[in-house]
Amino acid sequence: MITEFLTVADRIFILVLLIAAGYIALAAGILDRHSTGRISALLINVTIPALIIVSMQVPFSPDRLADTEELLLLSGGLYLLSFAVAYLTSRALSREAAEKGVFQFAVVFGNVGFMGFPVIGAIYGAEALFFVAIFNLLFNILVFSVGIAMMTEGRREGFDPKMLLNPGIAASVIGFLLFLWSIEIPPPFIDSLAILGDVTTPLAMIVVGALLATFPAREMVGSWRTAAVSVIRLLMVPVVFWFIARPFVSDPLILGVLITLAAMPVAANTVIFAEQYGSDSRLASQVVFVSTIGSLLTIPLITTVLV
Repeated sequence: MITEFLTVADRIFILVLLIAAGYIALAAGILDRHSTGRISALLINVTIPALIIVSMQVPFSPDRLADTEELLLLSGGLYLLSFAVAYLTSRALSREAAEKGVFQFAVVFGNVGFMGFPVIGAIYGAEALFFVAIFNLLFNILVFSVGIAMMTEGRREGFDPKMLLNPGIAASVIGFLLFLWSIEIPPPFIDSLAILGDVTTPLAMIVVGALLATFPAREMVGSWRTAAVSVIRLLMVPVVFWFIARPFVSDPLILGVLITLAAMPVAANTVIFAEQYGSDSRLASQVVFVSTIGSLLTIPLITTVLV
């Protein structure tokens, strides 16, 4: 077990060094908030969609289709569990609507895009990215609907269905249709998409590091409530889901991918959503910071012990 932990930790440490590069770049003035925002836009609108399409360029087979159906069912179960835990957590930790929304959002939505693709690729290999792309399709639908409802709890604002028309969902749908119809993208187009997709890991980790550097460390430690939500997000949800899902999963790779995605830190866009929809953005920054730092230890622990 120690050997497995060190192997996973070594792969995560590579990503940690990339995060450190982003942190240093912003601290040194090489990057700033504006440039980090533009890089994030590049990731969301270009490189991650390219990675999604490339990762779904796999031969169609009934077994893989069955795996996809199993993954979607299990992913739905994971979100139902997360919703229940988030509801109880938010009620226990706060009475203010603005804080409840952040706590709920933080428990339910992990950083399965920016960190999900690089971490899963590092631990399980390129084959597993197909499942990450499918999971992100469900994530995007929920984050732009239920996620907004959480952040606007007690107010009338709702989500705009047009928000679902974004590059991540479009790439997932296109990639899945190409998979179903066994359509292979010819060179040099697939090669260009692959090169763009390969940029995702270093850029995403640099953005995470730069994001952490924008938070004053002393202020970002937060209170015991911040630590509690981080523990629930990083440890409680994946462990409980593992106990529930393990008897029903036929493919160990699917279980490994889902458990690891369940152990991701709080989604970076928690801060963006909190600012946009009038929730507590400072609290959102705290839970993103604490959970991201904590995940550097908990992800190797979870994947070694449970997977």
